[in-house]
Amino acid sequence: MAQCIIFTVDKASIMKQLVLRNTTYEKIYRALGIVILVMLIVVIITGDTSTWVFWIQVLSMFVLGGAFISLNFGTLVNRLTVEGGKLTVRWYNRAVRVTVNIEDIQEIRADENFVRIVLRTGRIIRLPTGMLEFEEKRAIRKFLKEATGV
Repeated sequence: MAQCIIFTVDKASIMKQLVLRNTTYEKIYRALGIVILVMLIVVIITGDTSTWVFWIQVLSMFVLGGAFISLNFGTLVNRLTVEGGKLTVRWYNRAVRVTVNIEDIQEIRADENFVRIVLRTGRIIRLPTGMLEFEEKRAIRKFLKEATGV
């Protein structure tokens, strides 16, 4: 006897994600990282390894160069995620993620420089888009419109 199993998918539980990389900032940060690592090599070659200041300088330059090359440990990657009725915003100008309920979003406004997410409480979440390409700005607006229905 055959069993028939039907799976239903709740649309609220599906995760949607939009990831954007700011290529201008990416090139600048990686170039600065390479310059700092070259400075590190020069310091290692010319420095006095018997002093503690030398080792602090080497360690700090190594960490700083790694931070720049890794795009500030991944924080320069813009990410919008919708999962379980919540919108999570990870943007390059914010130190932490912002999570809001989709039901709390009143309207979404967009212009040349910003995408503004207006909440029912009156709070506005501004996402700077001035450095992004036109196609990326359009993708942000389209993603937010599809994900939130606003």
